[in-house]
Amino acid sequence: MKTDKIASTYARMREIVFNDRFSSRFGAIFFTFWIGQRVYFNFEHLYPLTIYALTWWLITFQFCIFVFAYLTRFNAREHAHGFIEVIFPFICAAMPFALIMDYPFRPTTYDLVLLRPLSTSMVIGGTLIIMAGVFCLRRSFSIMTEVRRPVYGGIYRWTRHPMYVGSMLTALGAFFQNFSWWNGFILIIFCLCQIYRAHREEIKIIKIFDEYETYATKVGWLWKIGRRKSTQPV
Repeated sequence: MKTDKIASTYARMREIVFNDRFSSRFGAIFFTFWIGQRVYFNFEHLYPLTIYALTWWLITFQFCIFVFAYLTRFNAREHAHGFIEVIFPFICAAMPFALIMDYPFRPTTYDLVLLRPLSTSMVIGGTLIIMAGVFCLRRSFSIMTEVRRPVYGGIYRWTRHPMYVGSMLTALGAFFQNFSWWNGFILIIFCLCQIYRAHREEIKIIKIFDEYETYATKVGWLWKIGRRKSTQPV
């Protein structure tokens, strides 16, 4: 009886957490809070308009788009299941912050000043790519491994995963600005995790939308680089 009660409670909790309305509102509240703390702790550094301020505004506006996407997105056709599809994506999303934040055992980092124009361009460019990806996704946006409606237009005509490409480009720029062997390790792990996330997402999408496989054989990670091999019989 006790085991049945625990199972029943778990089932009810899971139903609440994976309810589309609840998860969408929770996601919107989370990123609204994140925007608020960014403003509170950084407001005095935003004037005059510098490269730092410009980057800050772009990233903050990116989070605003996240909020809008969460509040307007479609219901999921296939929900996330298990640690890899529910928790792991959030861990991946948070990993780039380890490149720039201070913590007790963090090794000393160095700003590769000679590469500053390149690294800044990477951070700004990557953020713009992420924003373009979210704008195109809009009502299909999700951080967890869920399936809503695939998008084929806009920036998705040139890359299947603009948000992952943008996040990796931004992380690379942050790495050049916070150079260390430890951050290099984090960057490599982050990129591998993003590739793995994309692979799992595509498997779920193809199960529901057959046409996605045809799209994936034509569009790679960057234009035609990294196109998916067709599993359809010749």
